[in-house]
Formats: sequence, C-alpha cells, structure tokens
Amino acid sequence: MNIKKIALTFVGGSVAMAAMGQGLTNRVFSYDGSVGTNGQATYVLNGDGASAYLFAGSVNGTGNSNGILGASYSNAAFLVNTVVNVSSYLYISGNFGGVYNVKGIGAGIDSAQTNQIEVRTNRSLTFTAAGFYGMGAAVGTIQYTMSLLQDYPTNGVVLGGTGTSLIDDNFNGATLNLNAITQLPLDGRVTLQLTRQLSLTQAAQGGRSYSAAGTIQVGVN
Repeated sequence: MNIKKIALTFVGGSVAMAAMGQGLTNRVFSYDGSVGTNGQATYVLNGDGASAYLFAGSVNGTGNSNGILGASYSNAAFLVNTVVNVSSYLYISGNFGGVYNVKGIGAGIDSAQTNQIEVRTNRSLTFTAAGFYGMGAAVGTIQYTMSLLQDYPTNGVVLGGTGTSLIDDNFNGATLNLNAITQLPLDGRVTLQLTRQLSLTQAAQGGRSYSAAGTIQVGVN
C-alpha cells in the first residue's frame, strides 16, 4: 500500500584530505524511517457494502430465525435465535519509507533496518509484496523481510511466521496471512514489520541519489 522509497546520498572524503595523511572511512550508513522524513499514510475500512456481511448464518427475520423446530399434540419447541451482525473494521497506519545517508568509500553493508506499521482489524488479511525493483546489481542490493507481530506496540510474539528474506525484485510475491480467528490478540492489534538491509558496491557514486520502490498490497479476506 505504501511505496517503499530508498534515497541514497553519498559524501566522499576529498583527495586533499588523503594527501594530508587523514585516512578515508569505509561506508558508514545512517537510516531514517521516521514519519517526519517519509510522511504517514492511514487506511481505514469501517463497515461493509450493501451486499456484504460477515455473519455466516441466518439474517434477522429470515430463514429459521423465528421457526418452530418441532411440535406434537403434547409439546412444541420454538427456536430462540440471536443474530449478531459484525461490520468490518480495518485500520492501517504508518509508513514504509526509508532514507539512507551514506558516507565513505568502498563496498559496505548496513545492519537490518525496521519499519513498523500499526494494524487494527477484525478481518483476516493477506499482505503481498508487489512491484519491487532494485538500484541495479552493479550499485547494490536491498534485502527485504516481512513479519507480523502481536499487538502494537508489539510484544515481540511472531504471528504466522516471518517471510523469507529476499533481494530486490525477488521480493515480489512474498506473502503473509493473518487469521482473525486464531492469530489476533484480544485487542485486535498487530504490527506489520518490514526490515530492509542495504548492501553497496564501490560503484555507488558520491554526489548521487538512488531509489528503489515497491508496494505492500493488503487483501481483506
């Protein structure tokens, strides 16, 4: 849903500094996944369309809601049927954007960086990675992993397993499923987590920005 953006800025040490005997540092990474830098997106689904409902049974006033289950000359049984219609509710808020600022020279790899999105739901959901592309293998790669965690803020309990770590466009098609019956905590909140790990080659030039993007699609089941 939210586009993943990675902008890379490089600042190299000057030749003059090297000539003065000051050593040039290897690649040094700083990561900013904050709302202030990347903005925030919120999606809310509250209720259902005219022809949709969640309750898989009798609708009030129809079917056997007021039926007589059996009767004879000596007794009768009247069905007492209580119908509860539950509207859909889904709230997703946060951002998957990330900005790397990189200094130094040479090839280098950063530690895994994390974005966490708040999800509140009473529906089962499917999260699917789509449209991902990289910066070009000569420049570097990004390794992505999706996870679902219990509660928000999370208590660290993983729900439904952690997606396999995949690089660049190989991440497309990666899927996580959330079962509303068996996996949702009592408060109905979960954390959708995306980690990314950046690896750069020496071909990542200074004075340039590189970008890579994709989407996490949400299916309401």
